[in-house]
Amino acid sequence: MRRAMGSSVVGAEAAALISRIHEETSWSLGRRIRHAFVSVVARAYPRVIGAAREPSWLFFDLVFPILGMCSIVFLLRSRGVDEAWIASTILATALLSFWISVVWMMGAQFHWERDSGNLLLYITAPVGLGAIALGMAIGGALGVVIRAVIITVAGVLLFGAKYQVADPFLLALVILAGVAAMYSLGVCLSSVFLISGREADHLGSLLNEPMQLLGGVYAPVRSMGTVGVVALGILPLAPAIDALRQVAVPQLAATGILPVGVELLILLVMTIVFGVIGRVLLAHIERVGRAGGKLLARAD
Repeated sequence: MRRAMGSSVVGAEAAALISRIHEETSWSLGRRIRHAFVSVVARAYPRVIGAAREPSWLFFDLVFPILGMCSIVFLLRSRGVDEAWIASTILATALLSFWISVVWMMGAQFHWERDSGNLLLYITAPVGLGAIALGMAIGGALGVVIRAVIITVAGVLLFGAKYQVADPFLLALVILAGVAAMYSLGVCLSSVFLISGREADHLGSLLNEPMQLLGGVYAPVRSMGTVGVVALGILPLAPAIDALRQVAVPQLAATGILPVGVELLILLVMTIVFGVIGRVLLAHIERVGRAGGKLLARAD
């Protein structure tokens, strides 16, 4: 009799626990959206505010990008390159800041978080990796804006770079589309870097300097022939820089490989495609990480 009563009590407690878990996890759509929004803001916050709290970071953001831009400009002037190309190269260098952030602050972030032990918290927290990655992208983009503006302003003040923007809205649209496509690709890279393990650092180096050449930072994509066409279709940096060059420096509009409208469409398609692929990869990492935990172990 007592055993039966004990079993019934345990069964009632288990049912109550299951009911409570179901109640706490069965969120409405509105609550899920609010929770995801708070998660995005929370992950973006340290990337935007962190630089202001660390003076050394602000110094590096001010000095190092200007030094890199100056070295490229001096090289071009030593070769007698036209001033229009120098002005476009300064803009390309500013946009390149976003690409470097995508490779190291997006692509390698989950890999670093695993080594520091934070990835386990991400997996077990009631927040999807998609919201975390979106917060990383938004925070990273907002943080790099300062660096890009500094490079452009320094180029105008130090080297007299001149720009003729007939349509500021189109210029803003090109920059926004390019940044969105690059960070959408960064979501995919974050999963690839995590799976690659100890090869992540080598992969980051591979996606840095070679991609600058293929992206048209130092020379127009049109001059690369078939390689340039391929880069235009898979590398967001290429159509973004090519379109930016046509909009901000009209003298070089004839060097564009495609019209600005077509390149904007390419960037939009890249944003959607890379975003969907990245979401699928992140869902796979969540599933595998929670089931087996192998992806959460540090790659020594």
